[in-house]
Amino acid sequence: MNENLSRVSAGYIRKAAEVQTIAHINVRCDGAAGVLGVSANAAVRVSETISGEVRLAGRESVEVTVTTEDGLKKASGFAEISDRAEIEGVTPQTRAFAVCRVTDTDIVSVGGGIITLASVVETTVYVEERVFLPDPPESSEGIYTDSRETEFSRLTSRTTVRIESGDSEKLPITEVVCCNAGFAADAPEAALDAVYVSGRFIIEGVGKTADGGIAPFSAELSASAEAASDGARRGDVAFVMCGGVSVAESRSENGVTLSASAELYTETYGKVTAAVVTDAFSPSCRLSLTRSHICGMITDGAFTLTDKAEGIVALPEGDAADKVTAVCGFTVTALSAYAENGKTVLEGAAGGYVVYSDAEAGRRGSAVAELPFRIVTDIPAADGDEPRASGTVLSVIARPARRGEIAVTCTLRFSVLSCRSVSADPVTSVAEGEPLADKTGVLSMHAASEGETLWECAKALSVPPDTVLAQNPDTVFPMSRGDKVFVFRSARARE
Repeated sequence: MNENLSRVSAGYIRKAAEVQTIAHINVRCDGAAGVLGVSANAAVRVSETISGEVRLAGRESVEVTVTTEDGLKKASGFAEISDRAEIEGVTPQTRAFAVCRVTDTDIVSVGGGIITLASVVETTVYVEERVFLPDPPESSEGIYTDSRETEFSRLTSRTTVRIESGDSEKLPITEVVCCNAGFAADAPEAALDAVYVSGRFIIEGVGKTADGGIAPFSAELSASAEAASDGARRGDVAFVMCGGVSVAESRSENGVTLSASAELYTETYGKVTAAVVTDAFSPSCRLSLTRSHICGMITDGAFTLTDKAEGIVALPEGDAADKVTAVCGFTVTALSAYAENGKTVLEGAAGGYVVYSDAEAGRRGSAVAELPFRIVTDIPAADGDEPRASGTVLSVIARPARRGEIAVTCTLRFSVLSCRSVSADPVTSVAEGEPLADKTGVLSMHAASEGETLWECAKALSVPPDTVLAQNPDTVFPMSRGDKVFVFRSARARE
């Protein structure tokens, strides 16, 4: 799409800062003897933007699986979050948003009916960058300019939407004790002023049965949503990032139904192409050129993919696992995306809690799993590209391995935005300077360097490009090293 330069703008989302906040949570749970697992979920928003600073506010919610004299029990709590990020160049007019995840939760103490937790909430702050391509210099007789097609991505929309599932079928349990939940996002689709997102929630866990026992359950719930996205257009590249997943349960005499929800962040990108003036010269005088440096981004596409992270979890010394009871709180942490050998590489770790029973000791225990992964994808990427990625843990399989060990396999889902930076230095104004000495020769000859263009040749000869073409009709551009071009300055008399 070619547009007049005065109307051409581009834009993109830039990762501006990462902030780690320590959240302290007190969970009331009478009779708690120990904590087996923690599922934590946080949501953070930009509350205010001032010069050089973005202020953050939000809430972390936790669900804790504990042991009591009566067996397993679930308790919950929350804590308010506030922090700030210092970002150079931010102003009150800057549009910013935040995406967060809980990367670690430590059990500080258990006693007196209170469980004290300390979580690390990692918040990534993104800001919108707008690029306005400047007007070209005013045309002037006797001054020749060279233009080049330059392509940028245009950020057409950004929005946040909450996606919610319907209710599951009734599960034969009386309450949920412990669960792990993830969301598999399908490729989003951009439409006129809207983005359509869909996917499925996968929930796995254990619950209490009517006879007081513990039984596993699983549910897969489809979900879709239409996000109002002013400026989005059909055919735009659409990218989605997923926040934490929340699970709600509804109890009845016949069982429990589950529903799930998650916060999704969507972006859409179109393409804009403009001919920017890159150089100018005059056969009669020297020129002083003023340039404007502009930086933007090109998005080559958005992708979704599924892969795995595997590893062995070592149990506390002396423990053995004859059965895995449940898993909970699994998330993707420290996720990064980068280019290597022409491919996009995803690197990070999946982690959470594994609850197991030790028949020999006659008790239940838990261990923290941390599974590093490095995934070489089929998504093309060149050195210097800056892909972005969002990841979630869909499902977890954990089985006892050798004594004192549990083998864990996590199924992971990723959304990847393939993008690269692009820049240009267009000429914005031209000032005429000292006159050049008149060419007295009838014939001028120029020997080309390898790959020399018509523009470079004309500039070297100080004649209009049309003159070079008219007097050298058999010359092929770009030229090879040593090719010669001749210009007769008395050509007008011969014409």
